[in-house]
Amino acid sequence: MDVLLEIFEILINALPMGDQLWIAFIFILVLSVLVFVHEYGHYKAARICGVNVKSFSIGFGKELFGWTDKHDTRWKFSLVPLGGYVEMLGQGTEEGVTTDNEHESFAHKNVWQRIFIVFAGPLANFLFAYGALMGLFAVSGEQVMLPKIGAVIAGMPAESAGLMPNDLIQKIDGVEVKSWEQLTETIVSSGGNAMSLSVLNTDTETSRNIILTPELNERTNHFGETVSVPFAGISPASAYGTVNHGLIGGLERGFSRTNQYIGLTLQAFGKLITGSIGHENLGGPVMIAKMSAQAAETGLYPLLIFMSIISINLAIINLFPVPILDGGHLLFYFIEILKGSPVSEKSQEKATQVGFAAIVVLMTLAIGNDIRREVNGFFDKPQKETLEESVQTISPETQTGE
Repeated sequence: MDVLLEIFEILINALPMGDQLWIAFIFILVLSVLVFVHEYGHYKAARICGVNVKSFSIGFGKELFGWTDKHDTRWKFSLVPLGGYVEMLGQGTEEGVTTDNEHESFAHKNVWQRIFIVFAGPLANFLFAYGALMGLFAVSGEQVMLPKIGAVIAGMPAESAGLMPNDLIQKIDGVEVKSWEQLTETIVSSGGNAMSLSVLNTDTETSRNIILTPELNERTNHFGETVSVPFAGISPASAYGTVNHGLIGGLERGFSRTNQYIGLTLQAFGKLITGSIGHENLGGPVMIAKMSAQAAETGLYPLLIFMSIISINLAIINLFPVPILDGGHLLFYFIEILKGSPVSEKSQEKATQVGFAAIVVLMTLAIGNDIRREVNGFFDKPQKETLEESVQTISPETQTGE
């Protein structure tokens, strides 16, 4: 699969504006897969509940090509590949609903069936993330940054303890250390207490034991907040390896990693909503497109991890209680359960208008941030960000203060 991605990249980059076309190609590919997963969740739940699904579209606008299945559902790819939808009989309109087919109408299903159908979209995105990461770690192992020191900051605890560049941390207090993430998490959780390190210097092939006592230091975390954390004063050597957890261990690790990404994403959204971090941290389609292409250039493994993270974001965003999103519909249905009757169409229309305005504002901020980054990048010409740095902005590794 990595070879196939490389072939596509070479062929596309050979065309005029090849770099931009490659970014667009990968972005559309990633988005289309995740949209298909989301909409297939809605589709499958609708079929289970006996709803007539009229069409399943990847993209919006005019149909480019498609086919009709035995259930009379039209599967199609449409002109604008920036989303998708499932059209069900009786969804938002009574057009085409008769006494003969109303049992197949979405609107005529009971409220719990409608909740199931609407929730199934975000659920499918969560399941995609769990399945991708669990399968990836079980089959291929987990690619990690090794706990190898690249540099030691002068005057900091690591230097005082005698740590040096190219030191590989093998154990901390007798516990094997397999990754830089595990190393930094252990330092952060130490509370500044002394730790016993078993170290191998890869230059001299000599082993030694060291006592390290981190000191509390104010650091800026990945949310832009200033926090006080134990600090050793080391940076990684950017050496990578694969940790093989075995089948069961890989499934467990993939499951726990997905939970970490979900928790971190919820934390980030919570801080955005409360204003703990600024809206300038929002990323729009340009940033996602560039990160998608960068992941694909690195290989299938990082691309699947990136897609899992985006799938989680897509699921959580869709569950926001904002009309026009799945969460908004769920809110209406739960209100219906409480009051014993559906929310009035007039109230739904007003709420939908407010929800649409909120989404427009959010997208405007995100796209504005994309434009600002592009303009700043043009004038500043920064060094190209690595995929590891990009992914670290939304991964647990950046919660540590090594």
